Amino acid sequence: MGLKIQLKTISFLYGLFKGDTKYCRSQSEKPLFAPADISGVFQEALPEQEGVQSEGLLKMFEEISDDRRINPHSALIIRHGKLISKADWAPFSAEYPHVSHSLAKSVTSMAAGIAIKEKYLGIDETLSDIFGHSDKPMRGATIRNLLTMSTGAKFNEAGSFISENWVESFLSSETLFKPGTDFRYNSMNTYMLSAAICKRTGLSLSEYLSRRLFTPMGINNFYWEKCPMGIEKGGWGLYMSIYGYAELGQLWLNGGIWNGVQLISRDWISAASAKQISHREFCSDGYGFQVWNGRHGTIFSGMFGQLVYIVPRLDMVIALTAGSENLFPCGNALRYIDDFLGNSHNFSSNPITRFRYAETASLRKAIASAQFGTPLETGTRKNIFARLRALFSRSNTSPESVLNGVGVSFGSNRADVVPLLIQIMDGCFGRGIDGVKFLHSEDSFFLKITMGELQTVIPISFEGTKKLILGGYNVASTAAFASDEDGYPVVKIQLCYLETSCTKVLKFVFTERGVTLKVRENPKLYSALDEISALTVNDIGDGMRRTLENILESDAAGYRIKSFVEPTLEGKYVL
Repeated sequence: MGLKIQLKTISFLYGLFKGDTKYCRSQSEKPLFAPADISGVFQEALPEQEGVQSEGLLKMFEEISDDRRINPHSALIIRHGKLISKADWAPFSAEYPHVSHSLAKSVTSMAAGIAIKEKYLGIDETLSDIFGHSDKPMRGATIRNLLTMSTGAKFNEAGSFISENWVESFLSSETLFKPGTDFRYNSMNTYMLSAAICKRTGLSLSEYLSRRLFTPMGINNFYWEKCPMGIEKGGWGLYMSIYGYAELGQLWLNGGIWNGVQLISRDWISAASAKQISHREFCSDGYGFQVWNGRHGTIFSGMFGQLVYIVPRLDMVIALTAGSENLFPCGNALRYIDDFLGNSHNFSSNPITRFRYAETASLRKAIASAQFGTPLETGTRKNIFARLRALFSRSNTSPESVLNGVGVSFGSNRADVVPLLIQIMDGCFGRGIDGVKFLHSEDSFFLKITMGELQTVIPISFEGTKKLILGGYNVASTAAFASDEDGYPVVKIQLCYLETSCTKVLKFVFTERGVTLKVRENPKLYSALDEISALTVNDIGDGMRRTLENILESDAAGYRIKSFVEPTLEGKYVL
């Protein structure tokens, strides 16, 4: 990445925390997804019918559910090609396509394997062979280097925010090391695979995979984000149902065969699953062709807990979507899954005919009642309602009636109802919440939020879940009452973005002086900044890196970043 790109990247990163959005789009390009019909995708069976102890599965689900760092959304367990267990943590649902993040890299690897088999690409072909530009620094990097994250390109995800031509920026990038001699995780490697497939086949990555893979498998409901030049991002930006991810995992487990048809070369899957390069950055056993080598098999992994685990020894596939605080494969969920897979007591090579039906019943009940997140439990409703009545000088006993008509105005801020992670990935940022108003009619209760000229109405319920659309995303809202450690009333509203790893939390604390609004989200982006910095600042050059680190590590910058990522607003009552 040249000096000009380095300076623009630093300007963008620092300016972003100050509120500069000159590189941002006005709105997300993602289409609005409708719930998909997922019936019959896999034949279903009881765990014991396929040789799996329900109690072991239940223990794993309980561990994943109880760990607050994971925030699971949906899970599927496949053995011998049959669905033996599934879970949705409400209000998330497997019916909606879900963001893949870097799990998309493994799907792009499948496309590369097919293109190599069809001789559109050669694995040791150089980028200058494909794109020309023989005078560029990256001209000697090969398809193999892209697949193994070993190009050493300095142009990375951070640079993509401020570049209009990602192919040219990558080819012109300076290198950290000679291609093929080291490992450096960089999503732009996968993007270049997408660009190479597009260049040679004349089809977009989505079109190529649809014809060769998705349509034969019955996968139709998906979407892949594109770069400014209209090329699929390859390394991220794919939305697909968890059933689709599980099907791709099952295809991998089958050696590339689906319904008796060889869709991907068995030799490719074998090579891609093998340890192709060692690395020091992440806690897995090595890296293949855009897949991770796990303790028990091959892992397709995306940040914040998107996971497909393929276990040939057990003829099993485990798929998980989540909003975890962990960025990379070594997250807590993987530890619980590894423990489950490593316990021989959990598995039999034959159907288990002697078991306690209560265990299977408990598993089904636990999954059916799984709930996302932990509700606020402090205080009783009676006390909370009483505090709210006293606070607003109202006599009604209904909480909706107590809050009805209460408005709050806020000063200048950058808070938004859309999670910051989505704003960053979509490249479009809100201007801040100017004010809110709680409104109650005879049959509905909702929160009206004003952001400049934009007004957003969020239906909420203290007894269940409400569905709505925000910024082109399907969202489920839930609400709860509580009191904080000082005894002040609290209204907590969760906005679960059903197709993503994100949940936005609006926590209103009512006091005599005014209202404090704490805007938080899962995954907790602030706690992941250290890991994110490994992808954004390590490769921009020593001088530029030191400059940016000095800026970001200052107390003032630390406070500004914290306020930007997890804003707390002080508001005044408007009655």
